[in-house]
Amino acid sequence: MKRKIVNFTWDDEDAQAAFAEWCPFPDSSASSDDIDRIESLVGIAPPLHVLDVGCGNGRHSIEMAKRGYQVVGIDVAKRFLEEAVRNLADSRQEVEFRFQRAADLPETNAFDFALAYWHTIGFMPHQEIHRHFRAVCTALKPKASFLYVFQGPKLIPGRDGESSRNWKEQNGRFILTDKSVKDGYRDENCIVIDTNTGEVIEYREHQRAMGFDDVMKYLQNAGFKRIETYRDFDKNPATQEEFSIFLCEKQ
Repeated sequence: MKRKIVNFTWDDEDAQAAFAEWCPFPDSSASSDDIDRIESLVGIAPPLHVLDVGCGNGRHSIEMAKRGYQVVGIDVAKRFLEEAVRNLADSRQEVEFRFQRAADLPETNAFDFALAYWHTIGFMPHQEIHRHFRAVCTALKPKASFLYVFQGPKLIPGRDGESSRNWKEQNGRFILTDKSVKDGYRDENCIVIDTNTGEVIEYREHQRAMGFDDVMKYLQNAGFKRIETYRDFDKNPATQEEFSIFLCEKQ
């Protein structure tokens, strides 16, 4: 059987293809609901100049453009950006999509609001995470808000070292998944044996797990001084075990 190893990062095209197949983006109705919740939580309304960090297939960028926002969407995943451009053409809206890392943003005091939704930072080196959030903060106007909705493995006090192993059969594919969290990182190996194509693909993910205090320090060091934290859009307070939403204001 043919064998291939894919080291999972967001800028790897094989990893992007796997994500698109296994975790498809929500539809336009769900995206509209997301923006309703964001507008209610943050208290924003068009017209504002918006930065969508890790915009994916452009679902939030396009929905915000429909409502009258001026939007720039950036991502490092070429496959997702190509889909975003196709979706934009179908929508007949105007959005500026860029193949760009947040750490390389050139703007200063340019945006009224920044969004990073279901955003994973654990693949980045420590110093890039610092540059990432610092550049987002720099790109915002004074008093502007940044909504960071965290996604990725969480480092929960007292639970480091947990592991799990599962397998399933699906449409002629046998999938074995092995996950563990150790020394502050989650390692996930997923082996897919495809009897239809005679191929074995091993996906390897080595991603830093983030604790609540880790995320707070990155945001504070980036220049955000006022940070509200919640575990959901209903404004239930975040805890060390349950956290998701970080609503930040640039001073």
